[in-house]
Amino acid sequence: MKNIYLILKVACVVLLMGACTPEEFEQFDNSTVHQDWPLTMNRTGHVVDSVVWYETEENHAKCIYEYDQNNRLKKRTLYITILEQGQVKNKMYVDTLEYDGDRLQKIRVISCTDPYHHSDQLFFYDEEGRLIRSEYEDNVMCFAYRNGCMDSVYFPSDPEMYILLYYDTRGNVVRTLHRLMEYDMLDQPTGKYYTRMYEYEYDNNQRPNFNVDNAFMYEPLFGQGSSYYTFVRMISPNNMTRYSAGPEIWEYEYNERGLPTTMYHQFADVVPTYHPVFRFTYRAVE
Repeated sequence: MKNIYLILKVACVVLLMGACTPEEFEQFDNSTVHQDWPLTMNRTGHVVDSVVWYETEENHAKCIYEYDQNNRLKKRTLYITILEQGQVKNKMYVDTLEYDGDRLQKIRVISCTDPYHHSDQLFFYDEEGRLIRSEYEDNVMCFAYRNGCMDSVYFPSDPEMYILLYYDTRGNVVRTLHRLMEYDMLDQPTGKYYTRMYEYEYDNNQRPNFNVDNAFMYEPLFGQGSSYYTFVRMISPNNMTRYSAGPEIWEYEYNERGLPTTMYHQFADVVPTYHPVFRFTYRAVE
């Protein structure tokens, strides 16, 4: 399993809306995607109350989610116990979410092991309430839309780089085409670019609801690492079961409402010794 402690991953990038449209846009028609953007809040009438991941007494984590009177996620508190350099250490991270109306504007991440340091993630929207920009420290990403769904991502730091998104008829991102900068053996840019395609698979059940779908560059579920971009999971209505790189796989158990109660995550052929799973609890909302 990927490192469970890469929990503060916010693979954020921002795209400039004035950038030219790549020719690849014309090679795929997203018109069959359901035209219901932004995603519906309170999809199932239940939001995630807590998530627990347990491997051993020396390696486990628990996350508590708090919501305001409008059922918007306002705080995420993550408790971690980890064995580092022969010592068992306890850590805590707190994400505080700030809104302007129904739009998430800022997330402040504070490590209680270093309370003097914090990081802010910022979100910007268009007049229709669609996320068009996400900023986290030096990482900026922008998003463009067509046929009612987000179809491309650009990086202001390098206008030659981009990501194109391809959907199935349920609205899940099933492929992403990346145009990336080439680097030499000394990790220096060569001035050349290459493309790479990644593929994703899903089940038929709804994802756990944290009520932050519209700000899809924030991943409320800890321990997902950074091998794929957060938005791929967060704008897809179903649960991801496979990612081609690695590959990574996810397995689930569900309750009577079809919501995941457990999630097992494995990276490539690395099988965890104790087969730890994420366990979800929910609470009903009106």
